[in-house]
Amino acid sequence: MFYRLQPVLVFVVVAFVGMLTAVASWYTIDQTNRLAFINVAEDAVQRVGDRIENHMLLIKSVEAHFQAVGEVPSVGEFQVFVSHLQKTEQFSGVQGLGFARYVETGPASDQAISAELARNYGLDRTSWPETAEGYRTPIVMLEPSNEANMRALGFDMYSEPTRRAAILAALAEARLRASGTVELVQEDSQNPQAGFLMYTPFFAANSGRLLGLIYAPFRIPNLFESALRRPPVLPVHITAWDGEPAAANLIYTTESQASTRMDASPATVMSVEVAGRLWTIEIRPSQDYHPPVDQTRTIMLAIAGFLLAAALAASSRAQQRTIEVGEALRQHSERALTDREFLLQEMKHRIKNMIARVLAMSRQTARSADSLSDFTESFSARLQAMAASQDLLARTSWQSADLQTLLVQELRQLFGPDFNEGQLQGPDIKLNEVAAQAFGLAFHELATNALKYGSARSDEGELNIWWRIEREPGRAEHLVFSWRERSKTALDEQDLSAITRKGGFGTKLLDATMRVELGGSITTSPDEFGIDVTIKVPYDRVKVAQQA
Repeated sequence: MFYRLQPVLVFVVVAFVGMLTAVASWYTIDQTNRLAFINVAEDAVQRVGDRIENHMLLIKSVEAHFQAVGEVPSVGEFQVFVSHLQKTEQFSGVQGLGFARYVETGPASDQAISAELARNYGLDRTSWPETAEGYRTPIVMLEPSNEANMRALGFDMYSEPTRRAAILAALAEARLRASGTVELVQEDSQNPQAGFLMYTPFFAANSGRLLGLIYAPFRIPNLFESALRRPPVLPVHITAWDGEPAAANLIYTTESQASTRMDASPATVMSVEVAGRLWTIEIRPSQDYHPPVDQTRTIMLAIAGFLLAAALAASSRAQQRTIEVGEALRQHSERALTDREFLLQEMKHRIKNMIARVLAMSRQTARSADSLSDFTESFSARLQAMAASQDLLARTSWQSADLQTLLVQELRQLFGPDFNEGQLQGPDIKLNEVAAQAFGLAFHELATNALKYGSARSDEGELNIWWRIEREPGRAEHLVFSWRERSKTALDEQDLSAITRKGGFGTKLLDATMRVELGGSITTSPDEFGIDVTIKVPYDRVKVAQQA
């Protein structure tokens, strides 16, 4: 069993080892690519963090300028200062730098704000919108003074809850603080973008009185793009949330699609602190990202493993077939030698039996002949009959034969053409090819033994033969053949021993035909005056099969 499964086992084992090698290679390359992408992700987050730090430094520089002046500088001074800041790379992504007064709500403060706006920018505008809060933080300076920033002047940031929360945090901690996501006042209503603001309080140098808040508005997409598009451009897909990842907290996602490659690295999640707030950033490879190590070699390794397994299995099968063919040739040679030896022995046995028959026929013919010419004529006729019978059996090739006809032909060779068939009793039975040959040999052996040692040696001997089909309830049918021969006088010890001895070629021949070929049995019962032989074989093994 194991021998036949050897090619399959070779294929399974080699393919399994090849797959393990491919999996190990895939894992190693995947880990290398993941580490490489983590470095890219860290670079992207570092860029965003650096950009935020630069923006915070801009606000701190404005705060330092205000502190150097000791009061809120004039618009002209502030414009000059901001114009110098605009020339730096840090200003990229900033909507502007400004100042909002911190005043109590009321007509007096509204008039003061209106006057300051008119003085700074020539605007006829007061604080807006209406509010129920006790304080206001209207924007009185915002540079650069472009059209979008001009729209924001006078806006009371304290009136909006998200901005107010950041203002209160900056006032409570007296340091820079960022707001949550808002829609900037500068935004065009047709294409608004998410934004946020940073605030830091400013106090008068002499009195320490709170004058207002220095602040900067930012567009979140501009901030991310200014950080990520700096050469070299990073092939990443970024999604950012203000706080925990949730749909309500989403503040930014890149326009490019995430990579759908099978070997794409998984998402890396990091966080960035933005002036007291925590942004969560998820970084995935974009479609432009290519892993530093290609997994093609792993696929080729797996294919090579399967091909190697198939080749070794085919080689094992070829060797197995060579061994099987060699073993078949050896067995065939042994069978051929055995068959040749058996044929030689059978030929020798048949020649001896044939000689015995001829001698027996000559003695019988001589006993009944009145003259030499009578003996010659009778003896020649019997030899011709025997030859005709052998020729008939050879021409039919033992394909099928009637049991009684086969038996009569054999006995007539011994007793002549006038043999009395009344001594034979049994139904008509057609024997198949194997059974015909087996019974033909058995009849030949029994008749020859009778001729040489038994009742056929004299005219006074008796021979009774009968056959039948036995049907036992619940069991298969059997053909039973009985051979009974008796002499008038007791057989001498030599003849009795000859017809009952075991181990001779004739006995072996009977065993081979009845026991081995037909699966039956043969029983011999010797007697002082003769012998009884009973042959019993399954009827299914001897009858001619019906044509479909």
